[in-house]
Amino acid sequence: MPSDERLKSAERCTVHPGNPSVARCDGCGRPLCLACAVPVRGRVLGSECLAAALGPDVRQDEDVSSRVPWAAPWALTGAGFALSVAATILPWTRFGEGSGLFGAWGRTMRWSVLTTVAAVLGLGVWFALRRARMRWSWTAVESALGAIVVLGAALAILRPPPFTRPWIGPWFALAAGLLTCAAAWTTRVRAREPRTTHV
Repeated sequence: MPSDERLKSAERCTVHPGNPSVARCDGCGRPLCLACAVPVRGRVLGSECLAAALGPDVRQDEDVSSRVPWAAPWALTGAGFALSVAATILPWTRFGEGSGLFGAWGRTMRWSVLTTVAAVLGLGVWFALRRARMRWSWTAVESALGAIVVLGAALAILRPPPFTRPWIGPWFALAAGLLTCAAAWTTRVRAREPRTTHV
């Protein structure tokens, strides 16, 4: 093995230190891993030198590329909160005030109210942040709101109002809240991983 090839494999990518270098950028000379190395017109370039090589007519979409690792779990977080809100429309008890449509929106203080408030707040926060780049700092809030949805739904199942039994609403909210918690936590983990921007 030539010494130049051994040198490349011993080096580490400057953006992803855990990955071995497979090439050097022909523009700036920094070591590139397989994820960072972009072949262009017979040359290998990193993301920093790519725009200069391709010219001013190529638009860089940094927002989309920076969201790629966590776009799917973030969308699932929103879907989980939307399903939690939808669950509040279903009947929450077999008899009494919560047995009709919008069963969780009763006038009396019940556990369903806790779920309703957390679900609406979580969906509102998700809508407000859906285009933000640094949403990972808010995923802890979204995870906590999802946990409150789960808690309220579980308590509505375990401790329904007197003289009634839980119905479909709290079970649906429990499943949606668990989905929300898992998706928000996955978003937090993936968003904190090192990212690169590509054209």
